[in-house]
Amino acid sequence: MFRSVYFQDREIVLTDETDAARGEVIRTDEGVEITFAKLLQNLKNTKCLTLLSHDPQADFERMAAGLRRIEAGGGVVTNRSGQLLMIFRNGRWDLPKGKLEPGERIEACAVREVEEECGIAPLERDELLTHTFHIYNLHDEWVLKRTTWYRMHYWGSEVPTPQTVEGITEAVWVDTETITDKMAGSYGTIRDVMAAAGYRW
Repeated sequence: MFRSVYFQDREIVLTDETDAARGEVIRTDEGVEITFAKLLQNLKNTKCLTLLSHDPQADFERMAAGLRRIEAGGGVVTNRSGQLLMIFRNGRWDLPKGKLEPGERIEACAVREVEEECGIAPLERDELLTHTFHIYNLHDEWVLKRTTWYRMHYWGSEVPTPQTVEGITEAVWVDTETITDKMAGSYGTIRDVMAAAGYRW
């Protein structure tokens, strides 16, 4: 099992595979409690920290139990020319995504958020690609956000329009040969999603 949890530009890896360990390594020992707070403290001195565990899924769930959980959905969208839909928000290239609304299914959330953030519809939702996780502090409360990502297709001809009220300044179709330039300053979660979708750069 291998899972990454991101905090800003830093990464916590939870795994039971020694070969997957990167950066500073912390091993879980029976009777020693590891919390996300402790991992974040250690993360101040390194870009990547690995929690090497006999049961990383159980450790993840135990640590996450003390955090507020937020669900979100997003999409890796291509058009009929094979171009990829990307947005520019907060100074970085990103993929469209947003939070789940009460009573909403995550599949519907993912499609709705992409349509709202980029001003194109309808979208055809395809397979589930991956989940990403990141931790942040909101109003003095630690939050763990899980984003569920789907592959999507757009067969129309509308030009994407950025949802500026969400801080998006660009929404554009990107040729595959220019993805490398966009990914250079992107988030770790987005790089993971792109890899899950089969993109290489």
